[in-house]
Amino acid sequence: MLHKTSPEVGGLGHPIKRKEDLRFIQGKGNYVDDVRLPGMVYGQVVRSPYAHARIKSISTEEAKKLPGVLAIITGEDLAKANLAWMPTLSYDKQMVLATGKVLFQSQEVAFVVAEDRYTAADAAELVEVEYEELPVLVDPHKAMDPGAPILREDREQKSNHIFHWEVGDRKATDEVFQKSAVKAKVQAFFPRCHPAPLETCGCVADFNR
Repeated sequence: MLHKTSPEVGGLGHPIKRKEDLRFIQGKGNYVDDVRLPGMVYGQVVRSPYAHARIKSISTEEAKKLPGVLAIITGEDLAKANLAWMPTLSYDKQMVLATGKVLFQSQEVAFVVAEDRYTAADAAELVEVEYEELPVLVDPHKAMDPGAPILREDREQKSNHIFHWEVGDRKATDEVFQKSAVKAKVQAFFPRCHPAPLETCGCVADFNR
């Protein structure tokens, strides 16, 4: 339904009466955590505490002993089913669950499936991952320096330069710059931004044949 603003309302920045709040303040909102399906199980991700490290071993034996644990999936399990990698928006690919090594802090290493969310969380704590720490880069400007640690060892091109994006008419643009009386160069720095959107990264999957 198109929401029409009355003529006296100035639009941007003008308070508009909210229509959707009533169900929330009455406790009638419906969120992912409210969904309950027959036979529903829960998942918990095991994440890496390291920004760059080789995975030497993953032990799931103790975690599997916990009552209520149904499965523990690792990157090696996905690799056997040819599901270890997924495409990205930059025409590259990334690991679903880390195999070989982790490339950023909190990268997904294993996935626990259990009968309830608390058992899944407890089991995730029991998954033992042995890491070999590797050199890290915290300055992106140094990522292309000679001797910089290479993150993506799986790529044929041994470089941290993952993709190149270009649009427009380069020749015409270069000609304009050459004819310009004044040229200026700016290095823009974008500081850490944390708008805290309501992105809880939750989902419920229901397989129906």
